[in-house]
Amino acid sequence: MNRKIAIGVVTYNPGDNLISRLSLALASGFVLYVFDNSPEDGIVQNFCDSKQACRYFSCGKNVGLGFAISTVCAQAYYDSFPALIFFDQDTVFDENTLDFIENFYINNANIASNYSAIVFNSQNSGDCAESNCVFKDVLLARSSGSLFFLENLKKINWHNEKYFVDCVDYEFCLNSNNNNFKIGECSIAPGFDHESEQPDVRYIVFGKERLLRKYSAKRIIGTITASTRLLITSITTRNVVFFIAIIRSLAVYLYWQLVARLINAFT
Repeated sequence: MNRKIAIGVVTYNPGDNLISRLSLALASGFVLYVFDNSPEDGIVQNFCDSKQACRYFSCGKNVGLGFAISTVCAQAYYDSFPALIFFDQDTVFDENTLDFIENFYINNANIASNYSAIVFNSQNSGDCAESNCVFKDVLLARSSGSLFFLENLKKINWHNEKYFVDCVDYEFCLNSNNNNFKIGECSIAPGFDHESEQPDVRYIVFGKERLLRKYSAKRIIGTITASTRLLITSITTRNVVFFIAIIRSLAVYLYWQLVARLINAFT
């Protein structure tokens, strides 16, 4: 099967479920670009070594997400793929997800010149009569589930390899915005699940169920540091809208980290 787009994944100490999804993607006819940030365990390399359509990359150590996503996207571009679907290793997808995203790309080829990425999720996968449930422009989006238009990524110099984990996706969104490229969101992708394999805990907060994760102090400091760098870039590039969006995002993040700690303290 000759697929129009490729799939990219960055791994770090992955579980068996990832190997099953990679096998599914290969069986569906996709070429895989896999960057391994934990090559010492050999799991991903052993899998890719026996698969002709699996392109394996590693620096022999954990070099973070910015460098790794840039690598898989650039390699796919120089192999003549126009677009790449990126998934985190713990994002669940099935064949319907992959077919849906590829068909979206084929049926909306005209938008490739104006967008750097379209992020897919299943937030409105039920019946939805509103057109903005199907597709809308967004300012901030996470990387997992993103369909990257590789020619446009090349124009903005790919992802920023100086961002290790925190805010890699938001820096990409800012860079896209500063270069007049849009980010789109399609929220009706079937089979897409970014929650079930996350180590979040379900709590009832103010009468509503919410998934919370208590991050370490080191991780919180990393997020604050990366966000501060983004705020400085927003100022130097005179992007006031993005500056406000990052302030709001950081405030929400810190608020829920405080709530998670309070809940743990009293339970």
